Amino acid sequence: MDLLHWILFGVLPALASVLLFVGIGGARMLAPAIAVAMCVPFGMDAGWPDWPWHLSVSRSDPVAWFWWALAFAGVVGAAYDTKALPRTVLGCFEVALVVFVPWALSGSLRARWSFEWCVVMLGLAWTILVAIWWGLRTSSRLQPGMAVPLAGTVVFVADAILLHARGDLLGWRLAGVAAVASGVSVATTLWRRPFVCGTGASLCITIAHAGVLWFRRSEGELTRLPFVLALLAPLGMWIATTKAFADGRTTGMAIGVLATAGLATTAIGLA
Repeated sequence: MDLLHWILFGVLPALASVLLFVGIGGARMLAPAIAVAMCVPFGMDAGWPDWPWHLSVSRSDPVAWFWWALAFAGVVGAAYDTKALPRTVLGCFEVALVVFVPWALSGSLRARWSFEWCVVMLGLAWTILVAIWWGLRTSSRLQPGMAVPLAGTVVFVADAILLHARGDLLGWRLAGVAAVASGVSVATTLWRRPFVCGTGASLCITIAHAGVLWFRRSEGELTRLPFVLALLAPLGMWIATTKAFADGRTTGMAIGVLATAGLATTAIGLA
């Protein structure tokens, strides 16, 4: 019954989102495709969140803020890839969102942390999230094809398997939906060539990946080795940005995706 529910209210909306945005608008609409694919089943399962101005920032609701973070990432990513606004303005929005997400998703944990521990944990979270975002962003600029969406698919599959093993029903459903959306987007190369993924989609992939692993999580879970490795898996794409591989597009893509898959597989094996 859970699988049927996921297919009807998760996979099918994800397919519709990808066909609507990527199938018609092209790869530059990958960010809203992933965001809509996740936000629709998210809202149906967890309930639709209040408007952001009705939500507390200091004592944040991680579920509601994660939904809005996905939605904002989809809008900002699409605006970046379609050049709807100056990139300087959109870059500020991207940085603000990357900085805000760890704060918003750790609301229930921060209430129990001391000031010093809060600084340490948030500092680590900001460092990791910025590294993932910047790494995927650089990769999509140097390898503007299937590399980043393919790595995103690998990462989301690993997230879904890991969260399913932990019994997180909502978490694995959302990660699975993201994997379907990202994977089907790559499959659109069968009728849309070439597939040129913009850097804006990197923001949405980063927020979606970190969010499903972080929200509603205890401190003990966050510091477990499988979760840490799963979170760090997209950093494998940094290899594709090095001088040794950036010039050889196919080689760089393959090495980066394989490194990402290796970290993700290790995380699953240790779960």
